[in-house]
Amino acid sequence: MDFSEIISVVNPELDEVEQELELNIKSPVPLVYEISKYLLGSGGKRLRPSVVLLASGACGLTGGAERVYAGAALELIHTATLLHDDVVDEANLRRGRPASNVVWGNKATVLVGDFMLARSLGLIQACGSLELIKAVTDAAARLAEGQVLEVMSSSNMLEVSEEVCFGIIENKTASLIESCGRVGAVLAGADEGAKSALSAYGFDIGVAFQLVDDALDYSSTEKEFGKGVGQDLVEGKMTLPLLYALGRSTEGERERANAILSNGDGFSDEDLSFVRGLVDRHRGVDRTIETAKDFIHKARTAASALPENDYTKSLLMLADYVAERKS
Repeated sequence: MDFSEIISVVNPELDEVEQELELNIKSPVPLVYEISKYLLGSGGKRLRPSVVLLASGACGLTGGAERVYAGAALELIHTATLLHDDVVDEANLRRGRPASNVVWGNKATVLVGDFMLARSLGLIQACGSLELIKAVTDAAARLAEGQVLEVMSSSNMLEVSEEVCFGIIENKTASLIESCGRVGAVLAGADEGAKSALSAYGFDIGVAFQLVDDALDYSSTEKEFGKGVGQDLVEGKMTLPLLYALGRSTEGERERANAILSNGDGFSDEDLSFVRGLVDRHRGVDRTIETAKDFIHKARTAASALPENDYTKSLLMLADYVAERKS
């Protein structure tokens, strides 16, 4: 089953989220709208607003403008961080197209990301709940911390541990999706048990989503993945597929890998081929996917505590999709 079928129960509200996004990227400054539209219109899955809508529906709230505002706000935060990320990483591709920083330069890209963050806070404020504002701003702060942690770790790939890898994943990716689950529950006026269950669900599928993303960087093709394959390595990012493979490598393989990873002048095609071969031989991708599935199991367990309805069923199917996705 594909993503659109899994979330079909909230498709009408997702259409409203799209309309709200369009309204909130309008600007009298043409370049602001042009850059915003370029990324928002480039085929993102809308995972985060989907989780907001499904979570609130699972708790009994199936209507209301606040669900749409919150879904749009969290998508804007996510999109803003993509813009900032591409500048920090000097990325060339995003969702199969030239990244915004390549097309318009770093300055405009960063400033439009700031514009999106401001718009997102306005939407959350319109929901009229201090608890929602706290949930979203806490997640945004953790996300920024995760980005800084990633920048710090890229200065010396060889010293990055499994703990640091998970710290980046939990802050940079999982925190925002965790917030989506909690926001949906708060909007529905759910009890603390449901809020905790949906927070845990969002966190666990967020970790799993990033683990699969890291695995695809070593196992997919550029056409499937929508960005440069092997990009994490090129950008100096130690991720779990490589970390796990290094842990199983021979002494000779580790020595060559260490020489490659400590080379400050970049990587040749031969270097990249060796590292990808190392990850393949020592099942770095397979082990990462297995770890992702452990988090999916935890997410399903958390969602199973919710009332049985079509929204909860979609949350369970969404968890399975995250583990099996190929792009």
